[in-house]
Amino acid sequence: MGLLPPASVEKSALSPRLGDLQQFGQAVSNRINFNRGRVRPSLSLDASVGTDFVTRGHLTVRLQADIQNLTNRINIINFAGLFSGTGIAPPRNYAVRLDVEF
Repeated sequence: MGLLPPASVEKSALSPRLGDLQQFGQAVSNRINFNRGRVRPSLSLDASVGTDFVTRGHLTVRLQADIQNLTNRINIINFAGLFSGTGIAPPRNYAVRLDVEF
């Protein structure tokens, strides 16, 4: 499966990046503006909810739930960077936390 950049982009400017395109696929290449040599703007929607269940004197029991990247959108942080390579934000992530303070 060969991926090609848009026809208006010079291939010589992309030669070090073509390997990254083939490695990550079409979904990643759609998030890159090849004409400007930059990644497109991204958005990560996160949500968190929590409550205190018990509060007695010095004792507090708290429950919290978090969801990161709620829309499960592919977010490119950096593409074919000189020092760090390609950075892709993690997919949807869930976490539940129970805190007990005394």
